[in-house]
Amino acid sequence: MIFEDLRAFVVVAQHGSFAQAAADLCIAQSALSKRVQRLEHRMGALLLERHARGVALTQAGHAFLVRARRLVDEVADMERNLSSFAQTPSGEVRIALPQRTCGLLAPPVVERCLRELPLVNLQVLEGTPSNVHGWLIRGEADIAMTYNADLGSGFSVKPFLVEPLFLFAAARAAAAQFGRPVPDACSVADLAVLPLILPRKPHNVRVLVDRLSAGHGIRPNIVYETDGATTIRGLVERGMGTTLFSLNTSWSYAVESGLLVALPFTSPLVNWKMYLVRTRRDEGALAIDRVHEIVAQELEQLLASGAWPNARRISGETVAETAA
Repeated sequence: MIFEDLRAFVVVAQHGSFAQAAADLCIAQSALSKRVQRLEHRMGALLLERHARGVALTQAGHAFLVRARRLVDEVADMERNLSSFAQTPSGEVRIALPQRTCGLLAPPVVERCLRELPLVNLQVLEGTPSNVHGWLIRGEADIAMTYNADLGSGFSVKPFLVEPLFLFAAARAAAAQFGRPVPDACSVADLAVLPLILPRKPHNVRVLVDRLSAGHGIRPNIVYETDGATTIRGLVERGMGTTLFSLNTSWSYAVESGLLVALPFTSPLVNWKMYLVRTRRDEGALAIDRVHEIVAQELEQLLASGAWPNARRISGETVAETAA
């Protein structure tokens, strides 16, 4: 049985007229008549009696109309519910964030998603920048804040902010590490002399140091490698080496207390960029789009509130937007 034939019969029976039913359904009267005839042929019974003033239900038509109307109404209800569901964001959305950014961004994003997107199962992944990069590459995250824009295909990558990096050293050890009085600013060339404690690749700081050093024809003096930001800060505070980082809250507190010194670089190239990344997979796209909007809005609020000291907003086009 063809559903459109069933619906045609119900509408004709309601109007008692092929002409009025055809106008209601926006189809030709001849096409409507063929649908009803096809239904009658399939049912093996005459359902409507045609006369000059319209149509009337036969005894079989009366009995059939009750069940036919119920089926048509049920399908219409299913269509309304499905349409409503399809327009409501739902499903799992995974956000990957570096540890410091996660502490700032995750609470307001989770709060808004719980309030505004009750059918979305939001998962927050917190880790090092290297962790975030790996989650994206392996397809384990849908949205992320990352310092590395090299993600290959399948992602929309938009620059969000740029933040200068500083050289951090223990106040009591800085002069000895420089081999001269502590300068007001340091240069890229100093990276060949200073004992550096850096994260491993693909951490953005390590990639940046290697790239800048190669561009200046020097070899960075790396004395120790570890991916833990807390470990790096502890080693620097003990005078075991220097490192590069942004002047965020956790580091600025040690500078304000006199434990560390933070020196700017003379080169404006010593900075890191933060990118807002979104997967381009179609599955669950509506939910991903909506969560992405919330993340972008909350990032703007954080930047305006001074969450990233010395940072500035990047207004630019998508860095990479390729189909998966």
